[in-house]
Amino acid sequence: MTAATDEWIINYLPEEGGRYTGKLKVGDERLRFVSLYESSNKTIVKAIFLDVATFAATGGHTVYRYSNNDEAIVELPVGDIATVEAKKKGLMKRVVVTMNDSQVFVFDYGLLSVRNLVESINSVMFKM
Repeated sequence: MTAATDEWIINYLPEEGGRYTGKLKVGDERLRFVSLYESSNKTIVKAIFLDVATFAATGGHTVYRYSNNDEAIVELPVGDIATVEAKKKGLMKRVVVTMNDSQVFVFDYGLLSVRNLVESINSVMFKM
């Protein structure tokens, strides 16, 4: 990742369920989410991130979701992102990142605006 990095404290909502609060960094090469703690009713981070190396191949790159028993990590290569959208569910504002292989990653920012986060991701996508 280059020095040009934006960072947000945000919730990651895996499609399998759960809620992880952590830091999402937007860099020139990837989005990187590192959990600070599991914030839903589940208690073990590895319940969602079962394998240390669970991954899906996407266009010659790899999207990683893994855990080292202390933190859950999601890394999304910018070149593999198809779309980034701001969405609302009730009052909650979300960023939905869809990869080229149709995998979807949802980041929930609560009641706060996601406009700057979407703009930040779009700015690195269009640099490529």
